Amino acid sequence: MRDWRRGSGPNRAIDAAKEALASPLLDVSASGSKGVLFNVVGGDNLSLFEVNQAAEVIRQAVDNFNLERTAGHILSLLGTFNKQWSLFIKSMERMGNRIDDARHEFDILLSTRRQQLERPLKQIEELRTEKGINIEMLTNETEETIEES
Repeated sequence: MRDWRRGSGPNRAIDAAKEALASPLLDVSASGSKGVLFNVVGGDNLSLFEVNQAAEVIRQAVDNFNLERTAGHILSLLGTFNKQWSLFIKSMERMGNRIDDARHEFDILLSTRRQQLERPLKQIEELRTEKGINIEMLTNETEETIEES
């Protein structure tokens, strides 16, 4: 991009640099820039101090441009992270609900179903006690039967 600007008065170099930075052409072409090259042309009365002031204005503008671009990128990353975080939280809540459901089913199996299954065992134990069958006799007979097989 090439742009010509003029300044006058005590801050002529600064004014010319600011005017050049405000050019609509600069907004379009600066997006992929890696550096800035500028040329200052002036009369015999243009001092190096004025050129340095213009360079400082340009450097600050480049720094601000880079900061805005970086801030935009950070905001984009934060938006992406926020979406991912929301998905993670929803997944964790679903998993927690599943664990709660599994725990509830486990408690049912541990209490109600266990009682249902133990009821016949209690009846068998009552019958064994009522008939006077010694559990050691049953254990010995079972062991002998297993040894014979």
